[in-house]
Amino acid sequence: MTTAARPTPAHMPRRRPTPATADTPTLDSRPAHRQPWERAILASSLPGNHRFVAIALATHADGRGHIARQPRVIGLVHATGLHVRQVHVALATLIDRGFLRRPPADSPIDNVDLVLTLPPGALARARRAHQAAL
Repeated sequence: MTTAARPTPAHMPRRRPTPATADTPTLDSRPAHRQPWERAILASSLPGNHRFVAIALATHADGRGHIARQPRVIGLVHATGLHVRQVHVALATLIDRGFLRRPPADSPIDNVDLVLTLPPGALARARRAHQAAL
């Protein structure tokens, strides 16, 4: 008896951000504050390496979420100990999920200035997770 092959993450459909409405903040809004952003990252369903890269990136941000000295990909590789490709995938996922924004959207990820942003609903999920932990 042969069983069907189990699906892998590569077989899963890509997650698209929900379209913005009038009462929903857009991804082009002001940068997210660092502490709520970190809570949203930790409460997210992102894989561990992605959260690790996100928190390493957040250490370079000030309290308002501005990253004055961008660590770039090579800086994140040194800070996390992950492989270059793992950091690239993590950053691409964070951008795709709306946690990061790169101002020129078509610029290469190696030399772009990143901005911390909160996708719609992420802050509410982080608050619920924080309240449940108390």
